[in-house]
Amino acid sequence: MCIRAYIMKISDVKLSVIQDSRGQDTLEARMIGDGFDVKASVPSGKSKGEHEVVSIDPALAVAKFGELRSEIISQSFGNQRAFDDFLIQKDATEKKDALGGNVMLALSLSFARAQSVLGGGELYEYIRELVGTRGADKFPRPIFNVINGGAHVAVPQEWKDDSGRELKLDFQEFQIIPKTDDFGLGLSVGQRCYEKLKMFLVDTFGASRVLVGDEAGFCAPFTNNEEALGVLQEVISTYQHPMHIGLDTAATQFYKNGAYILSGVSFSPQELERRYRELIDAYGVVSIEDPFFEEDFDSFEALTSDVAKKDVLVITDDLTTTNPKWLAKAIKEKAGNTILIKPNQIGTLSETLDVVSLAHQNGWKTVVSHRSGETEDDFIADLAVGVGAWGLKSGAPATPWRMNKYERVLTIWQQNLSQ
Repeated sequence: MCIRAYIMKISDVKLSVIQDSRGQDTLEARMIGDGFDVKASVPSGKSKGEHEVVSIDPALAVAKFGELRSEIISQSFGNQRAFDDFLIQKDATEKKDALGGNVMLALSLSFARAQSVLGGGELYEYIRELVGTRGADKFPRPIFNVINGGAHVAVPQEWKDDSGRELKLDFQEFQIIPKTDDFGLGLSVGQRCYEKLKMFLVDTFGASRVLVGDEAGFCAPFTNNEEALGVLQEVISTYQHPMHIGLDTAATQFYKNGAYILSGVSFSPQELERRYRELIDAYGVVSIEDPFFEEDFDSFEALTSDVAKKDVLVITDDLTTTNPKWLAKAIKEKAGNTILIKPNQIGTLSETLDVVSLAHQNGWKTVVSHRSGETEDDFIADLAVGVGAWGLKSGAPATPWRMNKYERVLTIWQQNLSQ
């Protein structure tokens, strides 16, 4: 297949510090040349996998950028792979702790935007050509994180039960996923369901005890994970919203000394696997992300095998960290059937697309994901459409940092309808 590529002479490239959705420092790159002036920024995660690449301090990155800038503007680059390979070779470390994965990604995404501008097409079309034609007519399902727990919330000190246990959900994300393939309808229903959920929680707990987490989902003083699942199920049923339920348990966070601690109760890996199957059956859960500790390939394999006939997505994130080495191991051991794609876990667009291709070639689905500390850059929306991802995670259908990704996919979807 012929991929559009334009030999690019970059006349200037700048790196600056901006604020993410949590008010913390992150990086934005601006790339300038004949026919283009583009920007890209990178998010940051609070819940990180052990094997993610290193993000260096943004202020330090800007201070050190002069030498790299000089090398970039002193040469021309023929295509995405050439530019990304240049960055990889300049760093020459496994976890990108020399240049910093965040620096490399900001530059890599800027280069992709410049190439798409020079080509006169859309960014998702450029990505589609890079990765191949697979999924060309697919649109991702929006995956809305509407109840937040785990590392994504900080609950008030007074939220405790009679025994003094903190009323904070162990599972990190409680999601709603539209049943329809119609992206516009799915987004609209998701927004309505989010508002109905807010009303239900305020009626149940009181307005002062319903807070918003890092990803715009709600948090309230739930006594346990199943209570939150029950609330979601009741709202979906009461208003007859065509929604599935999904989970990101982020199990590494409640794994201690070989056991998993949920609501103060210890579970062995085998007991937790049985518990997940009970929740899947009771609440119609269609996807479960990071159900076990990030090194526990055996438990991932057991759950994947046990739900194989139920068409449930067992999603790897911390287990695979958008890394071809760890994805290859997961594929070999059948430890999952879907991989979460987070470009800032690996560092460049080319490496991200290599992981997507490896997943699709082995029958795995992909879900493109934001991070808890987001910027208003909507690159991942084009990425999700371009690679034919099964889903797009961008948090709850609220706040600019979350909604602009969904709205970008909606724009692409509407453009395709009119063609």
